[in-house]
Amino acid sequence: MDQQEEKFQSTYEVAASNNLSRNARVSNPNGHSSQKNQKPVIIDTRKIKHYGRRMKLNCRHGYNILILQNGEVSSSDDDIDSHCIMEFTSMSPGHVRIRGVEANLFLAMNKDGLLYGEADPNNNATIFIEQPEGPYSAYLSLKYQRKKWYIAIKKNGKIKLGPTTKRGQHATHFLTIVV
Repeated sequence: MDQQEEKFQSTYEVAASNNLSRNARVSNPNGHSSQKNQKPVIIDTRKIKHYGRRMKLNCRHGYNILILQNGEVSSSDDDIDSHCIMEFTSMSPGHVRIRGVEANLFLAMNKDGLLYGEADPNNNATIFIEQPEGPYSAYLSLKYQRKKWYIAIKKNGKIKLGPTTKRGQHATHFLTIVV
């Protein structure tokens, strides 16, 4: 057994002895369980981070979406506010998950159409369908796509509820500004 295998074996034994099973996943490096000489790899899910494009969502009316530490979603016309920086992670073609970098919360929509910050990235309410509209993009909630609820900001800067949004409204048009 070489030094690297000993290190791996000791890491595996420590993880097993610490009972990390609720926060760790054991998997095979190649994804095949039938290989004889393959050792399992331990992935601590507490340390997996989402990496994506960092941008600001700027509405056609001039406001940026921001997620505060308490989970409240608001808007700001201040371009230097660090709460406006969002991280876009692609889930599948045309589907994105948007995370507020400063608050470390995901943009989500509840059953009333209200936007809020969600801590659980596996919640289906955190996925939005990105739809191009000319130079702008509209973000339709995947969970409420049958109801056609979009992310939107009114002219006065307040967040618009999902049931009052429609495709093509200026309130639903966003430019993504790379940070």
